[in-house]
Amino acid sequence: MPQTPPERSAPAMDRFVEATDRRNRPLPIAGFKGTPEEIERQWYEQVYRGRGDSMAQLTWRAVLIGSCLGGVLSLTNLYIGLKAGWGFGVAITASILSYAIWTSLLKVGLARTPMTILENNCMQSTASSAGYSTGGTLVSAFAAYIIVNHQSMSVPLMLAWVFFIAVLGVTMAIPMKRQMINIEQLRFPSGIAAAETLRALHAKGAQGLRAAKALGLAGLIAAMDKVWAEGLSTMSASLERFSSGALLTGLQKWSLGGHYEAWSGRTVVFSWDFIFLAAGAITGMRVCATMFVSGTVCWAVVVPVLQTKGVIEGTGFATIVQWTLWFGASCMVAAGVLSFALSWRTALSAFRDLGQLLSFRAAAASEGSRIETPMS
Repeated sequence: MPQTPPERSAPAMDRFVEATDRRNRPLPIAGFKGTPEEIERQWYEQVYRGRGDSMAQLTWRAVLIGSCLGGVLSLTNLYIGLKAGWGFGVAITASILSYAIWTSLLKVGLARTPMTILENNCMQSTASSAGYSTGGTLVSAFAAYIIVNHQSMSVPLMLAWVFFIAVLGVTMAIPMKRQMINIEQLRFPSGIAAAETLRALHAKGAQGLRAAKALGLAGLIAAMDKVWAEGLSTMSASLERFSSGALLTGLQKWSLGGHYEAWSGRTVVFSWDFIFLAAGAITGMRVCATMFVSGTVCWAVVVPVLQTKGVIEGTGFATIVQWTLWFGASCMVAAGVLSFALSWRTALSAFRDLGQLLSFRAAAASEGSRIETPMS
């Protein structure tokens, strides 16, 4: 009898088969532990579902429908980006709409077979590409260009900017994905939300029904809240005083009295929006607590001190942020550069793979490397 190879024991093979067959296997809560090679091996044995022979994923129908969805949904990310200050892409929306569209085509007979969960994921990934492109460029970089130069960007320069950012993203995405997701096992909010959405849509039985009801109920509540916040004024000007924003402002004026104008000038006021509620629910308590503490210290402690000392003259976000920007920017730059330095293997891997691509040489890939997206 031939012995089982040491790199994949019988229990490991059982886990691999079980993970391949079961679509809704939850990821280990504690995560994988060990060296980077051991972590990737555990992921490969316990999570990976095959190279597409057992379940279709990268198909023409997924890419084409995802591209059409992304072109439309990318506009929604502009609103969220300008409203919230950062972009979430359109992963969750694309997951739901792509599933609904293909299910409708299937019912009317225009499609023959249902999409697999991995095809649906490929579709939302394609659509998310457009969403993230508007979030990372049109919301931040282009807005900064307009503020600095006091004019809009020309179309050729805009296209060149988007193109080279896309090239940079594709070049760095593969090794960074292996480092941040496979090895460091970071939990990206939009990815987790999209995965749970797909699990709920494709699940069968009571669990899938409960998840679908929760999605529908949350969406209905968010829609009603948005109508309450901004829809009343469009119906009638007299109804605007009953909106959630007007009521919350009145409550704060009553509680703060004569101090309201001073604190509102420092932007230290309560604001209610389901966008931020959803962002906090997805991001997690640790990140939200960090943002809450840092924002409170900056705007409720540092800013009043600088105003008392005469360093900041005037009120309002545009005036104050010119000073608070330096605190935040220095923290972000220092943390980002240090994080990049500590992850030097990721950058080295990216440049090494890029060199292999430009030299048309294919390096010998390990079992885990072969299932990653090739640089070519």
